[in-house]
Amino acid sequence: MEGHAWGVLDTPFATENKHRFDRILAADCYWLSGQHENLITSMLHFLSPDPAARVFVLAGFHTGRARLASFFELAEEQGLLPDEIYEEDDQGNRREWLPERNNGYEDHTERKKWLVIARMQRKGT
Repeated sequence: MEGHAWGVLDTPFATENKHRFDRILAADCYWLSGQHENLITSMLHFLSPDPAARVFVLAGFHTGRARLASFFELAEEQGLLPDEIYEEDDQGNRREWLPERNNGYEDHTERKKWLVIARMQRKGT
């Protein structure tokens, strides 16, 4: 285990492990929208260029859907694309991921029952 500050790529750990990992799990670390770019930078830095390498994204909607939508939008701009993305509730029911539901007026209690789950890959792989 090694600590890592998102976006800081000049540490011994970061330099020794550039493009080393074929699986990255990132769960519930999207609530700081000001850190999305640093998070994506780190994901792409550590993710192997192997076409099978993936980042697994899991997040609840407790801080709102808009923050997650902005993460996915920025990730695509930076070259990290979902090859699968969906929502799943606490009962295992799945539905399509949508950046916005009910014109932005989701019931806060209901939305907390759902997660967004995505499998992401480098653009062009």
